[in-house]
Amino acid sequence: MAWSLADYRMDGMIGLHIGLFSTGLFAACMFCHGELNRLRPDARYLTQFYLMVALGGALGALLVGIVAPLIFPGVFELAVGTCLLAALWMYLLKEKGVLFLGAGVLVLLFTAGAALFKMTLFTDSTLLVTRNFYGVLRIHEFNKGDVDLYKRMLTDGITVHGEQLPNGRYWRTPTTYYSPDSGIGRTLLALGLPGARVGIVGLGAGTLAAYGKPGEVYRFYEINPEVIDIANREFTYLRRSEATIETVLGDARLNLEREPSQRFVVLAVDAFSSDAIPMHLITREAIAVYRKHLLPGGVLAFHITNKSLDLAPVLQSLADAHGMKTAYIAEKRTPDNQYPSKWVLLTQNQAFLDLATIRGAASPIPAKPGLRLWTDDYNNILQVLK
Repeated sequence: MAWSLADYRMDGMIGLHIGLFSTGLFAACMFCHGELNRLRPDARYLTQFYLMVALGGALGALLVGIVAPLIFPGVFELAVGTCLLAALWMYLLKEKGVLFLGAGVLVLLFTAGAALFKMTLFTDSTLLVTRNFYGVLRIHEFNKGDVDLYKRMLTDGITVHGEQLPNGRYWRTPTTYYSPDSGIGRTLLALGLPGARVGIVGLGAGTLAAYGKPGEVYRFYEINPEVIDIANREFTYLRRSEATIETVLGDARLNLEREPSQRFVVLAVDAFSSDAIPMHLITREAIAVYRKHLLPGGVLAFHITNKSLDLAPVLQSLADAHGMKTAYIAEKRTPDNQYPSKWVLLTQNQAFLDLATIRGAASPIPAKPGLRLWTDDYNNILQVLK
């Protein structure tokens, strides 16, 4: 378990992590509860014994839920927990003889070494770290000695939320999943007009503001206040965009439900790249909310690049339920600083879908037998695991 936390090459191996940590949690619980049972006192002290067990559970919750976010810049609680477990095991092995004690010492040293290695990797090339209820945001720096190639990257856990070459001539180049050849890039270049309003659910580094032109309005919806602060302070996409930039703090769907129609020509929903996706943003009812804010002929663009989930069939069923058509644009190769991305475009604008830049890049969405329509009352994430 300690090694899997430290080795970044194992970050995307969801199946391995589920199996490893489920087995590890079972073994750790059996070990700890077995020791509690072995050390239980005489019956007359059981009230105090159970009180101490309950107090330990409460203290554990307090340490993980409140203290750890205040003292750790990253999510190091699990690494620390494995070290404490190894230390307890070593302590109990001292009664078994030198051989067992030596094995315990080796396990503890390896576990602690892996934890320290993880912390070292975490701080390497890190300009800024901030942690709150929504997760751990980090800004990484690359190529510090080169003005044109100096790069900053924003991540939340292992998910990239944007990067920029802010100082040189490439500051306005859309990077990562938002290149001109991506689904959203092609859409914005095709539909961007003076006076157009564009909505984006999910701010990240603010990369899409690079497409903004004079007279346009780019309105970003972001739930994490730290993201808004970092995008404005540490990246220049927002403050140097030619468009008027608006940011709305809070849950995007709730804000869109309260607002009058924003008359967006494009509404991009970019909240599905991590392993914990917000289900309420990809349901039949959510699509109805989004459509209220679209101009006739407008486009809903969903970013669905994800290592573990295939959301394209879900969006196809949602489009069918709303009488909309789709264009699935999946990049395979990209230049430097740009990542292959997957976007699904929903619209009733056939002329837009017939554009050479859209039709030439689109591919059919493979059918998913047995997939039910996702609603606010029903979804099944197991059906869309890759």
